[in-house]
Amino acid sequence: MVVPKVVIDNAIWVTPRLSALPIELVPIRGTQIVPADLKDATALLTRTVTRVDAKLLQDSPITFVGTASAGTDHIDTRYLSKRGIQLANAAGCNAEAVGDYVLDAIYQCQRMESLINGATVGLVGYGAVGRHLAARLSKLGGRVKVYDPFVQSTDGDVKLCALPEVLGCSIVSLHAALHTDQPCASAQMIDKVAADYVSPDALFINAGRGGLVTEEALHRLADKGVTLVLDTWPDEPFLSQELLSRVVFATPHIAGYTAAAKTNATEFLVEPLVRALSLDNPFETLESENTKQFMVNLSRQSEIHGFMDVMNAVSRLAQDDGDFREALKKSQTPDNFETQRTQYRLRNQYSALTLETVNASAELQRLLSAAGFRLAS
Repeated sequence: MVVPKVVIDNAIWVTPRLSALPIELVPIRGTQIVPADLKDATALLTRTVTRVDAKLLQDSPITFVGTASAGTDHIDTRYLSKRGIQLANAAGCNAEAVGDYVLDAIYQCQRMESLINGATVGLVGYGAVGRHLAARLSKLGGRVKVYDPFVQSTDGDVKLCALPEVLGCSIVSLHAALHTDQPCASAQMIDKVAADYVSPDALFINAGRGGLVTEEALHRLADKGVTLVLDTWPDEPFLSQELLSRVVFATPHIAGYTAAAKTNATEFLVEPLVRALSLDNPFETLESENTKQFMVNLSRQSEIHGFMDVMNAVSRLAQDDGDFREALKKSQTPDNFETQRTQYRLRNQYSALTLETVNASAELQRLLSAAGFRLAS
């Protein structure tokens, strides 16, 4: 029996559900997938590092493309539609992981207490990640404002505002999809003019898409004294050493990299792949995620200090920043940037940590739950 050939980026996790499908999986490094690899393939599972367009697909029998990412800016969606090629993405697969990253950045930049006390947080983009993060920030005490021209309403106390007001918040975080569609193109939406809306004492985080902001704007922000945390970069995987030197915390596009998010990224594509190729699916439901036990004695701590102790125990941002900068000293090539992503030691997702909070107050337990941690019953 001939089974469908599916080319897969070798950095995508092959979960039990995917491996059990009646297909031939052919792993190839995402940056090295070429037309010849697809000449007899039925489907392609990829990430953002592969440009999927007519040049790659025109001589192939591909009928399905799945990207293990929320964004599709690396895919010529119009071409796929014209060819009748089905497309699926993994929007929301890493929402919790990116939320963890942003909270870690807020903690490491010493803004957590002000957040809990009601600091304003501006989110650019209110999709799966933005919506999830807004809920967590609001529960922690932040006053959340969002800009998204494609959204008509928000949840809870989150306020929909114009871009200048959102950029004027104490903490600004970017989570918009990257596109050039007019009249609300997001590519380079934060330029040197928009940068002037950002307060000099603000914390500015980009854990969305590097192309949302220009390098000129980032230098302008740094000139003003804005604290910069960048996980995505304007010309990624090319990285400006001058810009790197002005960033407080820098990472190689790994904000969404947790074991749970990696699993989700694959699982979100399984059902669309099964439908597109008319496959038998031996697994109908996902197995429950295992959690890691984590004990901390908070009986003698105030709520805020106890919360900070937990954040310190799980924080990875400073270590990841140091590892990234050290790796770049050895090589500054685009290939090395991609290597830092594929060889990244995955973080523990907050929701995958079950906290044994010994004698913690009710308020401290509320804060920990709001941040996304599981509490032992």
